[in-house]
Amino acid sequence: MKMSTILLAAIALFPTVSIAESNTVPVGIRPCCAFGTGLKAELGPVPVPFYSIKNVLELEDIDAHTFNDGSASVIGSIFGSEDEVNGLLYTLKGGFIDTAHVRDTADFTYFLYNEMKNGAAIDRNIELTDELRQRRIVLSDLNEIEPSTRNQTFAQISALAAFRLAQWHEIAQWYGLISVGDFKEYPSAFSPEDLYSNMLGALIAVQIINTNPELTQDEFVSLFPKYFQRRLKSLQVQPEEVTIARLKALDGIWWDSEQRLPSKWVVKTRDYHFSLALTPNGIKDGEQLSLSEFKSLEQHAQLQLLVGKKNEEFDILPDELQNQAVWTVNHFQALADVAKRVDDQHVNSRNDALTIELD
Repeated sequence: MKMSTILLAAIALFPTVSIAESNTVPVGIRPCCAFGTGLKAELGPVPVPFYSIKNVLELEDIDAHTFNDGSASVIGSIFGSEDEVNGLLYTLKGGFIDTAHVRDTADFTYFLYNEMKNGAAIDRNIELTDELRQRRIVLSDLNEIEPSTRNQTFAQISALAAFRLAQWHEIAQWYGLISVGDFKEYPSAFSPEDLYSNMLGALIAVQIINTNPELTQDEFVSLFPKYFQRRLKSLQVQPEEVTIARLKALDGIWWDSEQRLPSKWVVKTRDYHFSLALTPNGIKDGEQLSLSEFKSLEQHAQLQLLVGKKNEEFDILPDELQNQAVWTVNHFQALADVAKRVDDQHVNSRNDALTIELD
């Protein structure tokens, strides 16, 4: 059952604060895109006939944005029956961009900003829907932020916290998360374009908020496509046929057209490294994106992941991780390193295609 409101808990010394009804909580992720083109699917051992996902967009397709309330369908998101369409684009300066990841993190940035701005800088916990563990963002010491720069600082804090949620989502997908249908999301875990796309969304949201700190959610939704298109142009976005050609050139390296969704090995190459400064994988002299300058603000909005329902896929973790009642961003790289080690063992010799230049 999907949750459409946030539960605010009275934990430790933090008060319970009601969320404004106008502040929509992003629900899960947009149903979208494994890396590749012409992707095929199967249900159990049975291939699905006449089913293929092109998975590729033109710049002009970025003409609408719908705040993620969990209502988008898989078919509608990919094939365009929804107002918003998602897929992959190729850029000369940013490599492949997954539009769903951009939008997800942008929405969370706006949501968290609204929570801080409209909450009168009250320290509290924001309880989000579970992703293998219970997700909580702990807001603290907000009253210490200089009032004259408060809105700008709230936007920066929100961008970083939203990106941390995206990092966790990559981990959760590898460890068996199910958020769309009945399929585990192995094919999307640590995909090479994911986190760069997420960070791009966070930075676009900050830019939009800074132009009008009082903007409503409807205004954010209306402005987002224009800012997104502008950013894609600055990254030198390419036509659809170029994106498809680049994807096909990586068939057998980054992805495998012989595999069928939801096979984990549709994606052959993954990026398990976490950083707050990212350059696009596979691009020489690509544009670096960074949230590093906001790192000192993380004390004001810390992501915590609490033990929830038993997840057997965590059993491969070392005891020091399994025994932690609360995981934070300080545990992320260790969790990703375990994932990488397991994948490397499965693939006798991992093809380190991240060093291949695509331009």
